[in-house]
Amino acid sequence: MVDKGLHPETDNPLMDTLPEVQQHAKEAAMTKASIEDEVEETTNALEKVKITDETAIFKTVFPENSDLETVAQGAYHWHIKDWRALKSRTHSLIFQLNGYPWRILLFPKGNNQSKSVSVYLEIANPKEHGLPDGWHTCAQFTLAISNPEDPSIYFTNNANHRFTAEEIDWGFTRFYDIDDLDQCSASGKGPFMINNEIIFSVFIRVVKDETGVLWHNFVNYDSRKETGYVGIKNQGATCYMNSLLQSLYCTNQFRRAVYEIPTEKDDPTKSVALALQRCFYNLQYASEPVGTTELTKSFGWDSLDAFMQHDVQEFNRVLQDNLEEKMKGTPADGAISKLFEGKMKSYIKCINVNFESSRVEDYYDIQLNVKGCKDLKESFDNYIMVETLEGDNKYMAEGYGLQDAHKGVIFESFPPVLHLQLKRFEYDFMRDTMVKINDRHEFPAEINLDKYCSKADEDGPYDYELHGVLVHSGDISGGHYFALIRPEANDKWYRFDDDRVTPVSKKEVFEENFGDEPLRDGNTPSLYSNNGHNRVNNVRMIKRFTNAYMLVYVRKSKLNDILGPVQEADIPVHLKHRLDDERATIERRKQDKQDMQLNIKTAIVTDESLTDYQGFDLALFDDRHLEVSAGVDVLKGPKTEKIAVFKQQIAEHYKLEPDRFRLWNLVYRQNKTIRVDKLLIAADERLTLEKMRESACGSNPNNGFAKLYMEIAEEDKPLPTIRNDQFIIFVKYFDVKEQKIRGLGHMFVSLNDKLNNILSILVEKAGLPRSTSIQVYEEIKPKSIEIIKSDQTFRKAEFQSGDIICFQRTLSPKEMNELAKKDMITSIPDYYTSLYNRACVSFKPKPNTKDHREEIRLVLDRTSTYSTIANKLAHELQVDANKIRFTSSHAITNQPRDVIHYKPGIRLEEMLVHLPKPQEYAQHVNFDTMNAPIMYYEIMDMDVADLETKRSIEVTIIGPTLRKETKVTALLPRTGSVHQLLDQVIAKGKMDVKDPTKIRLFESVDGKVTKEFSSEQTVDNVACEKASIVYAEPIPKDELEMDLDSDRLIQVVHYHNHPTEFHSIPFRFVAIKGEPFEETKKRLQKRTGMGDMDWKKVKFTVLRNLNAPEPRVEVIDQPDFELRKARLQEEDALGLDHIDKSSKSRFSSVFEKGIFIRG
Repeated sequence: MVDKGLHPETDNPLMDTLPEVQQHAKEAAMTKASIEDEVEETTNALEKVKITDETAIFKTVFPENSDLETVAQGAYHWHIKDWRALKSRTHSLIFQLNGYPWRILLFPKGNNQSKSVSVYLEIANPKEHGLPDGWHTCAQFTLAISNPEDPSIYFTNNANHRFTAEEIDWGFTRFYDIDDLDQCSASGKGPFMINNEIIFSVFIRVVKDETGVLWHNFVNYDSRKETGYVGIKNQGATCYMNSLLQSLYCTNQFRRAVYEIPTEKDDPTKSVALALQRCFYNLQYASEPVGTTELTKSFGWDSLDAFMQHDVQEFNRVLQDNLEEKMKGTPADGAISKLFEGKMKSYIKCINVNFESSRVEDYYDIQLNVKGCKDLKESFDNYIMVETLEGDNKYMAEGYGLQDAHKGVIFESFPPVLHLQLKRFEYDFMRDTMVKINDRHEFPAEINLDKYCSKADEDGPYDYELHGVLVHSGDISGGHYFALIRPEANDKWYRFDDDRVTPVSKKEVFEENFGDEPLRDGNTPSLYSNNGHNRVNNVRMIKRFTNAYMLVYVRKSKLNDILGPVQEADIPVHLKHRLDDERATIERRKQDKQDMQLNIKTAIVTDESLTDYQGFDLALFDDRHLEVSAGVDVLKGPKTEKIAVFKQQIAEHYKLEPDRFRLWNLVYRQNKTIRVDKLLIAADERLTLEKMRESACGSNPNNGFAKLYMEIAEEDKPLPTIRNDQFIIFVKYFDVKEQKIRGLGHMFVSLNDKLNNILSILVEKAGLPRSTSIQVYEEIKPKSIEIIKSDQTFRKAEFQSGDIICFQRTLSPKEMNELAKKDMITSIPDYYTSLYNRACVSFKPKPNTKDHREEIRLVLDRTSTYSTIANKLAHELQVDANKIRFTSSHAITNQPRDVIHYKPGIRLEEMLVHLPKPQEYAQHVNFDTMNAPIMYYEIMDMDVADLETKRSIEVTIIGPTLRKETKVTALLPRTGSVHQLLDQVIAKGKMDVKDPTKIRLFESVDGKVTKEFSSEQTVDNVACEKASIVYAEPIPKDELEMDLDSDRLIQVVHYHNHPTEFHSIPFRFVAIKGEPFEETKKRLQKRTGMGDMDWKKVKFTVLRNLNAPEPRVEVIDQPDFELRKARLQEEDALGLDHIDKSSKSRFSSVFEKGIFIRG
């Protein structure tokens, strides 16, 4: 029942005021509501219609939209009798409509501007009127001003809005010019103000929000809360993948099958099955949109692949092929074929004799024509349409000769889940490009397919219900995919659009995605417009390019099995535990991050933590990732906590009495080292932890650790008294035998002490014999390790508090030689250099090689040579180091770049020019937090040193029709002959012709033959240019038998329209003396392998001077033309002018790179 009554409230104490908080929100909302330039204005469209004639106004100003159901409508008129007395912000009385309190909000002098009247429709004080939390109402409305004496003079503006607690008002900031209110404007409107009186009116139509998201702005929208589902994040251009994954996820039986694949020991970045299980689990339980980076990494994709648009059908097939292989021998074996596989029969049946040739094939999806078919039924009719072979096209039946026959396809079975690919993308021969077919093509909610199947099924009729619609919005050059899915056996449909899931109406599922022009009344606004502007043209454009691309139907008799809920028991226990642990870790990190807004982590260095530390300074502090080297304790305290209070926490943690330890601060020095500075006294302990952190975090004092050194008294001894001339230093010992540093704690020295004074103490600390001779160095900074003279005072050596010394045994020349032979470090500076030069590199098997080994990370010296690196990698791979060849990677895409030629002395930093600098590595406690540069490797069949003396040549073998291509790689000495090359090509390509003298080896650049090679030539002339392609072909029979005196061997090239842009494979061809061109064309067609339909479209030309910027073109159009008489020279060619139908050229504008998922 539509409510036509509006009831104003007379008692309205808040009529002229709003709470301050609401006022600020109001101003923000009104800024958003400044849409006056977009709305459609209606002024006196019909002079006889009066503003008081509410029925007429509703019909003329904004008639009902057939897409929307009216719940209630009504009007309210506000007669203002003293305009000039109005406050700068004022309200009308409150009136009720459909249970909501409405009123007009008016700014007579303008809102945020002073030129125009600002007027809005508002829900009045929602809380005071008892509106529940989460309330909303959707309304179309017209705001109007009119002449108090003549109601036929009025001005209106329309809008529609979703009124919520966050947006309680909507309207127009520049509704009407203030100066024109009391006069006729230049456009003939008005006057509206008479004797300081004016009438404001509002006409409201409350509409039903069928989906719950009508005109939603989706700010703070929660997909899980509103729909029970979550979306998937878009990595860049992965919407095609997201839409298919959601469809497969909602095919519950498929999800259960994926869960059945054993993956307990798999790595999610290398196992497609585990990564998909994790993705499905997160879709089932996560509250936020799910990421797919892990999944695409398991595919073997890099970040560049994620920014490349691909085809949904292609991705579906590749993914299912991969999963089907993984399912073999597991409980899920055969699940994909049981769900998606059907059978069809292709046949040719003779009409007059009893003979039939047929072939039964499996299919996983059906590709149906859209062009020329108005709906799905016509597409199926078209698919099984019978062709009659008769006349010149009769069928050669074995044993019966040429016969009239019927040729066609019939289905033998349909699968439980039917994937229908609508052929929206086709090649347009006239325009020589791929185009998108946007024609209207209807599909039903239910369909029976019995008439298209040759066999009855024991499970009953092939009745299907629509379960999913995958939609493409855009054109051939790009666009966007999303999915409309009905996850359960009810009528609830949802739109899965990347990271958002929303309910949709049936109209949005069906009518909105049939294609062609929208069936919408041109006078009504769009459902999706968030203002009153009638954007029909824009909607039509969107509609024109938005249509169904793939349909998913589920068989009725299998509906409960396929869509039955996935229970927790269906999920592998290991998956649940692993993901729960990871989720807990993420939550913990999130909590830590929030916690760090209030607290500070303090790293406590002790003599004990120094003992096994191998590095610069006293410890390594990664202030970005909040990690410290092993042994360093981290305690947490509030930012504002005084150090004196925090000291109590330290005492409790270490179980020490306050008089058994004292604290020193660590500071960030100008030379970028972190050292102990001074002992904290009582005044220092009144500082806060935040202040302490500022001095210890260098250029970024707002992040990272506060840092303290804790000096602990020796057992049964008090803390020593520090004299005025004493300061603290720290001691490290380099054990040459163990090849490691040992921290020996701290000691106090005087500025006037000489090194000689403490040598015996150092020897004793290291546990060495008293007579041991030692060398002592100062660790100044990573690249500055300097020896200290024993007779020099610490004052003269410019020592200060917190400096570090490091010593080692003095080695004899003999000892040094023996250690060097074992590749051992003999001195402290060399040891520190090795630490400084550490680099982490990720080694991956080179794509498209026979190697399927795993990725390996190694920590290497950046000065390591090729041989050293190969030896270390070979040890991990258990292969011969001499057979490892490396390839560099691109710094941004990480794709393989150039093969690194073997040079024994070439260093890692030269092999990988984008290797991070030593300073970057020095900041990381754990190299796992770094993006390690990638180097690719492959295991060759021979030593790489020998390989450098050989040439690797890729040869493409072509058959008699140029259609079949086989690529082989031959490896020969650089002085090898073409004869040797052909021997390898024959063997590796398994060619039928075994005699190299009967095989032509030629080279093509840009679609033209550039070189031909004789058997005696050396291979150093072959494939010298990067762009060259080397072909090997058996010499055709007509060439072997040609008359050398009268016939001529010419070149044939392919091009389309422009004889400077060649395509396909050029070839040699015999021009036979006296042969009519019609016969020549038959030989050419046979040679190219082109079908009759394509061949009819070929134009023939003679191209003179092929290498000229613009070759001269002579069209062959004479019926008596003879190719031999054209006298083609070596630089000329016969041109075949036709479109390039190779897959690369046809789809390069759409899909630049074929999709793959690694095994």
